[in-house]
Formats: sequence, C-alpha cells, structure tokens
Amino acid sequence: MKRKTYSEDELKELLGEFPKIEDKQNKENLYRSIEPKLNKRKRRIAPWITPSMATAAVLLILAIVLPVLLSSLPTNEYSGSADQEESSTESANESGRDQAETTEQKPSEIEDSSRNEDTTPSSDNNETESPFTLQDRSPDIESYVLPGKNGEVVVPFTVIKPGDQEDKNISSLVNPAEWGLAEDLIKDLTFNIDEERNQAEVIFPDNFSISGSAYTSIISESIRWKLYPYEVKNIKLQTESGSPVVLGNLGKIETLPVVEQNRYYYQIYSDQGSERQFLVPIKAERELSIQEALNRMKEKHTSNNVDSAVPNHVTFSSVAVEGSVLTMTVEHESWASDQQLMMMIDAVLATAKNFGFNEVIFDNINHEINSFYNLNEPIPVPTFINPIDMNE
Repeated sequence: MKRKTYSEDELKELLGEFPKIEDKQNKENLYRSIEPKLNKRKRRIAPWITPSMATAAVLLILAIVLPVLLSSLPTNEYSGSADQEESSTESANESGRDQAETTEQKPSEIEDSSRNEDTTPSSDNNETESPFTLQDRSPDIESYVLPGKNGEVVVPFTVIKPGDQEDKNISSLVNPAEWGLAEDLIKDLTFNIDEERNQAEVIFPDNFSISGSAYTSIISESIRWKLYPYEVKNIKLQTESGSPVVLGNLGKIETLPVVEQNRYYYQIYSDQGSERQFLVPIKAERELSIQEALNRMKEKHTSNNVDSAVPNHVTFSSVAVEGSVLTMTVEHESWASDQQLMMMIDAVLATAKNFGFNEVIFDNINHEINSFYNLNEPIPVPTFINPIDMNE
C-alpha cells in the first residue's frame, strides 16, 4: 500500500482534535519532589585508583610466577661463580699469609728443616730394604734351610736373631709348622765355615743314615743352600770320626758341589696354612741362558705350593749383558699390588746372582708403584734371601 502523507495544515487540524492536558500539580510540591535528585552529585572515581589497581595486579602475578621461574633456572652457575670468586679471594689471602710466614721464618727453623731433610731416608740402593732379600751381613744373621711341606723343594731363609740371643742355637727359634714347612733334616749336622779360605766343612754324626733318593736329594740340597750366602767354593763332608759320609744312593762321598755349579731360577713358595711367602730356588734340568731362566719364572711348577714369580702380563722384551751388569726392558700391564712387583724384582735379583751377575737394571717399570728399590739405578743382587726377624 502507498503510505498516506499529510500537509502542514492537516497536521495542525489533527493536533487540535487531541484532548487538552493540564498539569494540576502545585509548583512547590513539584520542586520538592525533584529537589533531592537535583542536589545528588554523581560519584566520581579518583584518577589514580585504576592504575594502582593494575599495578597491584601485576605485582601479584609476578609474586606467583617468579619463584616458579627462578627454581627452574640453573642456579649452580651463579652460585658456583660466586663461590669461585670467594674461594679465589681466600686462596690469595692464605697464599699471601704463607709467603709472609715463610719470609719471616727464623734461622733456627731453617736449620732444623735442613737437618730433617738430611735425615730423611734415602732411596739409595745401599739403604734399600726388602721383605724378601737382604744386602748386608751381621753377626745376628744366620742362614737356614727347611724342606717344603711335602719335600718337593728346599726353602732357604735367613733368621735375624734377637739381640740377646745371638749365641743361641738357631733351631730353637724356627717354627716349621707355622711357616708351612717340614722338619729340619740337617739339624744334627755341624757346619764349620772358613770365609777367609772360602770353604766349609760339614760334620755328620757317626750313626747318621738315610734311605731313598728323595731324602738324599733334600739333604744334599739343604747343605748346599745353607752355605750359599757365604760364597764358599768347596764343601767337605765327613763323619765325627773323620770317615767319608754314606749319603743314600750317592754312596760314600767326601765333597758336594756348590750351588753355583748348577742353574737355578726362583719362584714363590707358600702353604695354605701359612700367610708367609718365600722365594724358592728351582733347579734347572739343563744349562739355561738368563733369558730362558727369566721365561721359566713365568711357568707353573708341578707342586701346588709353588707359584710363578713373574706375572703373566710381564714380558722381558730385551735382555743385555755388560760385564757383571744385567739390563732388561720390562713390558707390563697393571700390577695387582706392590707386593707382586717386589716379589718379581727380588726373584729376578736372586736368579741373576745365580748366573754370576752383581747388579740388575730394570728399564720401563711403572714408577707409580711404591717399590722399596730405586728403579732408576742398578740394583745389587742380594746376599741373603727370605729374612725372618725374630725381634718382631
């Protein structure tokens, strides 16, 4: 439909037809009713409140979030650097104090320090002590020999007698059972040693008798090894009445060959019932070179009480002879203990002595091991082996 339009006059006429509306309210009453609304002011918010509330909200959020963030950071770096700085400062201060104290050291203190250094034990070979060998002679030292527990070997050792018992019979001091050894088979023999003439006389009781090749071998070897440290060249045997000695299957004999006439290499003897270990000479069945003897020292012996003196990880890569000095280059891995190294060195030294050498040079041995020897210098061969100190 088309919308109807009105003219101005028509609109006036329509408006005139509306009923007349009059406000009959009293003006005063009307004013009083609207006056409270006119006087009521609109509450305004202070301009600083909104930013303050926003700041407080931010701070609250930071207080909650920051501890979490800081705990996840690698704080060790910061604390470490701070500790290092503090430690460096303290170290510098202590260093300064130490230097000052050293500078202010009294002359008497310096002399005492020098004396202490002079009395510090030297690493020279002359002062070397080893648990398996001895270099020096003294009146309170005596050579002794006992068979192995099963008679398979003879074990030479050295008894260091107590100072108040130098003249006491040595047989009363030894304890074979405690050391894992057999009873003494030559305790009834008398040994007269003439060191000036390099000879020894062994006196047998007239009623002395033995049977069996095993006992014969043990007795003859025991005599030879008892005299070995004294470097005798002749060993004479006789009975108390001056007759030749009947020594088992050897028959009547008047002399014995010295140890040096045969070749021996050393291994380690120990019995399960004893903690003590001994270097023990093993007689070669034929003439050996020193290189062959060193290699034999790595082999297992037929006896359960005898072990190799040289560990399997050791190789003597070169062996050189110059006069009475034996030089060897030792290739090795880690040593099981200081004792393992010491046993090997002592066994090699004892073997070298049997081959006529006076000194041994060990090249290429790890110096981290706390050896009794100065491995940078030639080491003299031992005079006695297997010392047992009765003073302990």
